[in-house]
Amino acid sequence: MGKVVQPIVMQVAGRRLEIWPRVSARSNRVRLAVKPGPRIELSYPEHTPPSVALDFLKQHTSWLEKVMTKVRDVQPSLMQHFEQFPWVTMNDRIMAITIASASRAKIKIESNADEVTFFLPEDEKESAAARVVRRLAETGLSLAVERLSQRVGISVGSVSVRDQTTRWGSCSQVGTLSLNWRLVLLPPLLHDHVILHELAHRVNMDHSDKFWNQLAKWDPEWKAHDRELTKRWNNLMDLGRR
Repeated sequence: MGKVVQPIVMQVAGRRLEIWPRVSARSNRVRLAVKPGPRIELSYPEHTPPSVALDFLKQHTSWLEKVMTKVRDVQPSLMQHFEQFPWVTMNDRIMAITIASASRAKIKIESNADEVTFFLPEDEKESAAARVVRRLAETGLSLAVERLSQRVGISVGSVSVRDQTTRWGSCSQVGTLSLNWRLVLLPPLLHDHVILHELAHRVNMDHSDKFWNQLAKWDPEWKAHDRELTKRWNNLMDLGRR
């Protein structure tokens, strides 16, 4: 059995906070992150003494105080989201959602009718909904990347659908696109805008003028789309984390 990790307890601006230390084999420096929940994590490389990580934490209490003023203690419900917005984007189409009870989570797609049924166990609807939407996203986002990459004449390596906490998507140097599954909760124009943004990184990896000019050729309304994405960030990015 592994060692039980205990949180570091601090008082920040009169608020009791628990900071969870985590040794990360992939980290090359000490990091402090506030994740949905909220959960505060202090990660550091394997060979870094815990005392160094603790000093880093103490030096960044003012930053932590600022961030915590913007964090919501209660995360939104994915099921409540679907009650208000009963649809998902599947490639280039909006599909209406029907939710039914079942012993295990599964999806049934009625392609001819543009409908999808989520079968969810009654005792775990929230977590099951997140699983089935991500499963749908793995198919839909791959199809969308194929469609848009062919349209703009750009090749990609592979498509990875992930549960990012701070971004809609990313593009690696070798052409791997990592996309947030919550893109399927966006309308098609915004859904495609994010993918086109990442495809533009296949031409320019930075955010130079050349990059924005390239994106503008493929998505002339990119500025309006980007503003709309910012508005939707807080409403969507925490969904599925309960």
